[in-house]
Formats: sequence, C-alpha cells, structure tokens
Amino acid sequence: MITKQVINTLYKKYRKLPKSPDCLDFALLFDYVAEQHNITIDLENDCLIIKSLDPTSIFHKIPLSRIHAIVPFEEWVAIVLHSSIIFLNKKSPKVSVHIKMPKPTIWERIKGILSRD
Repeated sequence: MITKQVINTLYKKYRKLPKSPDCLDFALLFDYVAEQHNITIDLENDCLIIKSLDPTSIFHKIPLSRIHAIVPFEEWVAIVLHSSIIFLNKKSPKVSVHIKMPKPTIWERIKGILSRD
C-alpha cells in the first residue's frame, strides 16, 4: 500500500535527477505497464508519452530530462518527478497523481498567524 510516508520517502530519496535519462530503469515501464497505459518514448523530442492520460493533461507528455526515478510497487509503478509522482496501475489503465504542495514561507506562516485574530 502506498502511504503518505512512502510518498514522502520517494520525494526525499529521489530529490536529484539522475546523471542521464539513460540511468532510468525504463524496462520497469515496458515490463509492467506499457500495454495498460499505451506508453511510448518519443526519441525525437526526448519525451515519455502516457497515452492512457488525456492529451490535454500536463502529465501526458513528460520530458525524459525531468524524470527523477521509476519505482515499482506491488500494484503500481511510480514515475517520480520533482514536485509530483505519477502512479500507473499494473492491472488496469488507472492513473493516480500526487502533487507536492510547496511549504509556506516564514512570512506566509507569520501572516497566517496574525490574520487568525
């Protein structure tokens, strides 16, 4: 099961980009989820295309240079980006996306405390 703690661990563990997109384990995508999600790699534009997502989605076409890691789980494969994680189901075309919310700055926290009165 993918919990909030697992998600936070993914962001922490894969906070840096790999040296090259060639270091990513694309075999995980093609072994587990390529058929369900109709995944292709556009070598001309260096993009990963997830055709199970609507073409208007910002996650439909992902530059390879923005992918931090590809991580397998029991039922899902995660594509870790800087501020989001795309979870692709292995058994169906279900997709789940986690978007990391930015932490408030110290000034935003002070303003929030002062505006509560």
